[in-house]
Amino acid sequence: MNFDLENLSSFSGWERLVETGMAFGTNLVAALAIFFVGRWITARLVILMKAALTRAKVDRTLVSFLGNVANVGLLILIIIAALGKLGIPTTSVTALIGGAGLAVALSLKDQLSNFAAGALIILFRPFKVGDYIKVNGFEGFVSEIKMVQTALSTPDNEEIILPNSVVMSNSIVNRSSMPLCRVQVVVGVDYACDLKAAKAAVLKAATEHPLCVQTPGKEAVTFITNLGDSAIEITLWAWTNEADLGAFRFGLNEQVVENLRAANINIPFP
Repeated sequence: MNFDLENLSSFSGWERLVETGMAFGTNLVAALAIFFVGRWITARLVILMKAALTRAKVDRTLVSFLGNVANVGLLILIIIAALGKLGIPTTSVTALIGGAGLAVALSLKDQLSNFAAGALIILFRPFKVGDYIKVNGFEGFVSEIKMVQTALSTPDNEEIILPNSVVMSNSIVNRSSMPLCRVQVVVGVDYACDLKAAKAAVLKAATEHPLCVQTPGKEAVTFITNLGDSAIEITLWAWTNEADLGAFRFGLNEQVVENLRAANINIPFP
């Protein structure tokens, strides 16, 4: 009788072991199926998302960044689902991933703010590579836009690296957003001079300059802007293409002086 009971107990133990093994094997196969099928679906979804963003003419850098974020996020969900199928408590895994994510976010909060600002720059395009901008006291041509920083190249051939969070948290002056730029020249003339002749000489410096652009509403004009202690100030406004701004400004200063001298109009000392 004891022998039979022992055999029965042994048989029941093996039966339970086989059942447990079969259940685990089934769950393992299902978990692997969830993982590999999920990876395949994730890859296809990311490809479709990138294609849609590319058709929407979103910047390639932002497309790649968003694709990577979507890929990592979906893979985390797939792994959690596969672990749940194996019977591993996913609540603790989710809490662990959340805690790790929070710790990383806190330690990299400045970099994450730069990433967010970089995405906004690429998405809304307040400027593009090649534009001349002024921001936070710095100015220059935009030479490169990355997810965390923007590089400016100054006329003195210096490179300025600005974190994108600094760029987006300050006012941006984009000189290249408009095709024409206005140049202002202020010059003082003697009180004893012929004022009409002086204004004509100053205006002629702009109207005869090859880089001056005159369109309706943007003609070169002169004004009397101040009556100083020793001189009458004449202000000249003239327009030129953005690319010619430097050459036009410097040439205009020189031509104004030459025209006033040619007209025998004195420029008094301040």
